[in-house]
Amino acid sequence: MGFLDDLKRQADALREQQDQDGTSLQRNTAAAEAACKTALRYLSTLSAQLETLRPTSPARFRLDRKHCFEGLKLTDFYVDARRRLQPDGEQFDHILMHWQLKTGQKLVLVKDFISEIEQLESRLRQSGADTHHETVRHPDTGKLIEMRYTVNADFRGSVRITPKHETGRLQFLLQNLDGFETISFELPAGELGDARLDELARWLAGHPHGFLKGAEQLRRVEA
Repeated sequence: MGFLDDLKRQADALREQQDQDGTSLQRNTAAAEAACKTALRYLSTLSAQLETLRPTSPARFRLDRKHCFEGLKLTDFYVDARRRLQPDGEQFDHILMHWQLKTGQKLVLVKDFISEIEQLESRLRQSGADTHHETVRHPDTGKLIEMRYTVNADFRGSVRITPKHETGRLQFLLQNLDGFETISFELPAGELGDARLDELARWLAGHPHGFLKGAEQLRRVEA
């Protein structure tokens, strides 16, 4: 076998691998797109029902030791789907469902220890509440005396689904379902059907659920 024959064999093997990779990408993309269509249909219907029912969250939402909120209702549901243009057509970029947890209270919080300031600011960022802060310093030394926060204590929760077309997977980002925390994980696209989404609906309605069962790369970060 000559050198040209050897190059031909290598080229044929590479073309075969590229064909296999292309077929795999098409299959994974189709699976991710199908799962997103299922999720969008389900969440759009779910949000309309929950907006009417306004379920009560069983979670506790704690800003600090003095300000802890329970029995908050989920309201103002909204579902949004964004797409992006690819050479072979449009694909889902992400699907987002969000809602509010309203207390109707306006708070003024004052903190003078760095650790308390950092913890409160972390929870305020996580909460999504409209917040204004003021730094109070000593007029002569410039030393920090305290931080004052004016907070409209209406919080936000959300579910964000981002497809990973190359691998046929879905990435989930959940905000403030069990308190002020972020939950992230992944699932194969084929595992997201009505049965799995029913578990999310149970969670949002305040019932026991199994939505996180089998979740991969699960991570919970509390604010």
